[in-house]
Amino acid sequence: MSVEAVGNVPPEADRIRSTIENQLPAIIASFNQVLRDQYHLEGISVGGFTVVPESAAASVTCDQESCTVV
Repeated sequence: MSVEAVGNVPPEADRIRSTIENQLPAIIASFNQVLRDQYHLEGISVGGFTVVPESAAASVTCDQESCTVV
């Protein structure tokens, strides 16, 4: 599973991307477990998500298809 950088990424983006890509299956499995255990959501699985710097969080808009950094 690959991680795509969008917008103005910091210089350490390649290191962060690599770390996330290596851990992504475990991150998604953990997220799915939280959905089941804490929110009682059964029969669904996360297919992906968008990671942005905290400083850009207010600049992200999402719809049912994707997220965009504005």
